[in-house]
Amino acid sequence: MHPLTIVVTAILISRSQQLEQPTTRRLLIDLINQNQTSWTAGENFPENVTTESLKRLNGALGLHPDPNFQLEVKHHKVARKEIPQFFDAREQWSECSDVIATIRNQGRCGSCWAFASAETMADRLCIASGGKTKFQFSPQDLLECCKQCVPQGYDKCDGGYLVYAYDFWLSDGIVSGGDYIINNYTGCKPYSYNAFEHGLGPTTCQQKCHSLYNTSYNDDKKFGKQVYQIGIDEAQIQTEIMTNGPVTAMYVVYEDFYYYKSGVYRHTIGNSTGNHAVKIVGWGTEAGLPYWLVANSWGTDWGDLNGFFKILRGQNHCKIEESITAGKSSSAVYRAIPVCAAVMSDSSSVMAAGRRSKEYKSGASYPKSRSPKKPRSGVREPSRGKYGFK
Repeated sequence: MHPLTIVVTAILISRSQQLEQPTTRRLLIDLINQNQTSWTAGENFPENVTTESLKRLNGALGLHPDPNFQLEVKHHKVARKEIPQFFDAREQWSECSDVIATIRNQGRCGSCWAFASAETMADRLCIASGGKTKFQFSPQDLLECCKQCVPQGYDKCDGGYLVYAYDFWLSDGIVSGGDYIINNYTGCKPYSYNAFEHGLGPTTCQQKCHSLYNTSYNDDKKFGKQVYQIGIDEAQIQTEIMTNGPVTAMYVVYEDFYYYKSGVYRHTIGNSTGNHAVKIVGWGTEAGLPYWLVANSWGTDWGDLNGFFKILRGQNHCKIEESITAGKSSSAVYRAIPVCAAVMSDSSSVMAAGRRSKEYKSGASYPKSRSPKKPRSGVREPSRGKYGFK
């Protein structure tokens, strides 16, 4: 066994010596920085935040609960000579740079699956509209109302499935909603205090916007019309991003990742702590290492890249290239056929799923735990706060 592995095993073997101890965390950071040079580690969270608390941030349970479920795989005709060495969706679609560049904040809740999906949907809607539609999809709406997204009996902050999030976008539509920001509501259904600060998921689906939002819940919804997967192929993923915009990805998180500051991340030390969902916006090369440029959902204070990170590209590192998911937005206000329903339903039920949704009005009231400012439309609001941890 490698000497480094022995040292790290000794560090992590006892609960009393896990990462929650400041001295042990500093030792782990030192070990990371001493034993590799592709990335830099440092403190990102307050010293009193435990490993168990950090694990809960990894809420991607998978693409679908059935391991044999097959999502449509989209294949591009790849022109490898046309794939640039560097690509950044924020620069490629400058009319949508403010949307694509926004780093959101899931707080203490394991809602990364909802945030990564909502972010990708927003980016693609903006790109498809030529920058005319800037709409911040609500992770809170997914947490509250997507019944299939989270397994029965789970707290809504315990994790969810990516395909069901996209399915909900197709079949039910998703309203606007910004991050949790004190004294400010953004969109129809902003992220809740309980999810952000306490990691407690909602228990009911409120089909209404908060009282100061001027659009009804049903009228605020925007829909998707297609969802698909990209195969485990670097050039296919690059071509998809170049053609249609950022994609949703899922990967295995290890204990060292929480301490990422800058550089190209490669797993170095520690055990796996679960799966995390994120958004890939581009790629490049740094110090000879190819990387994916990725938007995290832990706020802009995480890391030294304002909430973004770079991870080794082209080797399916931490399985980041295995579950690339994306979709196309719809300009029409109607329900599309959800992919899961289309697989399992007969022709008559599929036709019913594609019918125009009912338009209804609902009361506009919302718990007023703080004094809100005048709400904005579904435009993105920069994320603030320190991950919900104090």
